[in-house]
Amino acid sequence: MRVPDWEGLTKPVASRDRIEEATACLSKLRCNRPLRFAGNIASATTVEARQILRMILKIFTTAAFSGLLLALGLPAAARDLYVNNVSGDDLFDGLAAEWEYPGHGPNQTIWRALRSALPGDHINLAKTSEPYRESISLVGSRRSGHVLHRFVLEGSGATLDGSRLVPPGAWRFVRGEVFRFQPERMDFQQLFRDGLPLVERPYSSIFDHKLELDPLQWALADGWIYFRAEKGRVPQDYRLSYASLRTGITAYQVEGIEISNLIVQGFQLDGIHLNDAVGPSVISGVIARGNGRSGIAVSGVSDVVLEGCLLGDNGHYQLLVQEFGKVNLLNCNLLDNTGPKWKIRNSGKLRIDGEIPMTNSSDRR
Repeated sequence: MRVPDWEGLTKPVASRDRIEEATACLSKLRCNRPLRFAGNIASATTVEARQILRMILKIFTTAAFSGLLLALGLPAAARDLYVNNVSGDDLFDGLAAEWEYPGHGPNQTIWRALRSALPGDHINLAKTSEPYRESISLVGSRRSGHVLHRFVLEGSGATLDGSRLVPPGAWRFVRGEVFRFQPERMDFQQLFRDGLPLVERPYSSIFDHKLELDPLQWALADGWIYFRAEKGRVPQDYRLSYASLRTGITAYQVEGIEISNLIVQGFQLDGIHLNDAVGPSVISGVIARGNGRSGIAVSGVSDVVLEGCLLGDNGHYQLLVQEFGKVNLLNCNLLDNTGPKWKIRNSGKLRIDGEIPMTNSSDRR
């Protein structure tokens, strides 16, 4: 999705034909000396004057803006950078989707591509058999768009995953089939079996309530993850993982970014967190699932459009809007299977397909 206000600035600098056309219009007014220009415009008809002014302003504004981009070191055309976590190498230049000759091919990590990126560039991820296991940050003007191009992270259906296998030796016996281990981050969590989230039983402290878990259920209490195995089995018999990395994508003080066609899962706090992201910033075709607090969080003075996104299986909220953040949901699907579809705090604002919701939370349980 593109911002309409930017579309008119994507046209090239005025061509020779347009300049000659403007000159012909001026000659009709017999504008022979610069000092008489204003008077001649004033004596022309309203329609003629408006047409001439519009044409002149468009020519010189576009030319001046192109000069400004060059002065600021911004490229007139967006570059494409490529990442492939299977066949790529961070010693490559990232300027080709596949290896072509020594040094010329895709990067292996998103982090390396971001180091090379300039305002308005497009980072393209290859969808491979392996998820991208990293936490990335878009911060400041260099990771922003400009008036000609958005800064784009194109996922192409790839997965960004923040989970990690529980070390077999981390488990401690509690009683019966109940075991526990202590993750490095304790405020929000998820526990997965074969990559799928298990059912959580909410407990603030096992000292306040008797800890009762059904088989294959888990709870986060007192900084520990408690898990009940099936009868005759132990946690090491399962492929269990937990949310290890904190946030999938953090966007801070950026403008005009776009994140598209990406699965973001298994992060301890949020899948995507936008703070002071304006422009507006666009999130399209993203699936945010299985994150500890929320799928997508919007805070600060962010102005964000979510289009065609799916949010579900997140620990506390699917969408969190807080402080002065503004979110416009367009054709999105938010599931309330593990928590409210949305939560609005402070002065946050939410529109769903143009309508303002009646409540600050969708939680009706």
